[in-house]
Amino acid sequence: MDNTRQKHTVEEDQKQRIYNLMNGVYDLEQVNFPESRIVESEFEEGKPCAELYRQVYEAKIRICERLGVEEDYDVESIIDNMEEISHILALKMFDYAINEELVFRR
Repeated sequence: MDNTRQKHTVEEDQKQRIYNLMNGVYDLEQVNFPESRIVESEFEEGKPCAELYRQVYEAKIRICERLGVEEDYDVESIIDNMEEISHILALKMFDYAINEELVFRR
C-alpha cells in the first residue's frame, strides 16, 4: 500500500473513531483511544444532544400513537436519513478542519 493510501485510511479511521466517540458508540471506560482523552460523548445526560435526541424520540412516539402503530416506516426513514446527513456533514467538517489551506492563521 502506498503512503497516500495508507494516510487516507488512517485519517478515515480516525475521523470515524472521533465521530463514534462523540455519538456514544463506545463505552469510554472500556476503550483507550488517544482521542478519548479529549473527545467526549455528546449524548451524555445533561448535554444538548441528549435532550434533543429525547425530544426526537418522544415526537416519534407521539406520531406513531396518532397513527395507531408501533413503528412507522416514513418516520424511521426521516430520522435515519437526518442522522446520515449529519454523519456526512460531520466527517466533511473534519476534512475541512485538517485542510491546511483552510486553517486560520494569525
